Amino acid sequence: MNEEIQIQIIELVDDGATIESSPKLKALVNASKEATEFYESLLVSESMLEGFFRGDKAKELNAKAESFINEQFEKSSSNINAINFRPLVGFAIAASLAVIAFTIVNSPSEIVEPVEIAEVVNEEPIVVIEEIIEEPEPIFVSGSEMETLWSTASQIANDLGVDKYQVMYAIYEANKDFFVNNDINTPRADKNYFVDISIIETVDVSFAASEVKRHIFCHC
Repeated sequence: MNEEIQIQIIELVDDGATIESSPKLKALVNASKEATEFYESLLVSESMLEGFFRGDKAKELNAKAESFINEQFEKSSSNINAINFRPLVGFAIAASLAVIAFTIVNSPSEIVEPVEIAEVVNEEPIVVIEEIIEEPEPIFVSGSEMETLWSTASQIANDLGVDKYQVMYAIYEANKDFFVNNDINTPRADKNYFVDISIIETVDVSFAASEVKRHIFCHC
């Protein structure tokens, strides 16, 4: 479809012609598939533009466009091509309005929101403080200061807040060789006895009491 047919269709539509009311417009539109598509797109563009500007605004915009065309036409009246100036300007403005309407209608779904660039924050490295758990000092009891295992264990139990049988059991189990013939009743005075805290913390009170009493009565 050539440009002259497009201009004729635009002029007829601009004058208010429709296919039903204008045989000339109907003939132009039905002349080819391209003419039909152009006419339909022109109607859609005008409809979108009028809907966007709510009627009155569209009329005002068209009036300004018409005024501009007339002004340009009058300025060009002395030019030998003046006869073709008016339809060409009208065509250009109509095409521009169609593009504007198309852009406005499609912008919500077509325009891509700019992606915000995440701000890079230089965070200071987290300092991990390792907790150093100090091992308790080992406890030793001098045999020369041990009057009896019973009295010594009772004093240690009172200091640690545990049962005396747990202490007696722990001392005997960790130092059996320091008792004469492994007899719990006869500790040697020349030895230092290690008090095993781990045994005290884990041994059951009832079990410790039972074992200590057994060693006392069997002298073993």
